[in-house]
Amino acid sequence: MSTSEAQHVLVVDDNHIFRETLAQRLRDAGHRVTTAETAERAFLALRDWSRPVDWLYTRACLPSLIDGWILADEYRDRQRKRAVIIAASEARESREGDIVLDHPSVAAVLDMLRHMIEAARTNAAGAPADMGRQRHAA
Repeated sequence: MSTSEAQHVLVVDDNHIFRETLAQRLRDAGHRVTTAETAERAFLALRDWSRPVDWLYTRACLPSLIDGWILADEYRDRQRKRAVIIAASEARESREGDIVLDHPSVAAVLDMLRHMIEAARTNAAGAPADMGRQRHAA
């Protein structure tokens, strides 16, 4: 994967082993990765305009006042059309279109993120053609 295709992924998880394993697998796939064990650190990473975050994985329940849901809201302020991958105690639908997974494995998060990145690339490459089809259908 070339560096021009590398995506910046923010991984937020208080489980050190899960966080670092996921981060390493993402780096191995050619992505730039920032990790945070707390939501406060992740919040600061999301606010760092010099290193914009392309994708966010977070655990819903994090220690302290800020949780994964608040992080997802902050992320969507900059990436309105991209879903967040959220690990929670149960899978459910999100009003904002986030992907909420029930205690996912590293492989499940990697697969979901890979799928989302590919879909975004496909949509970006096909955007002009799709817009033309929408105008024609209207």
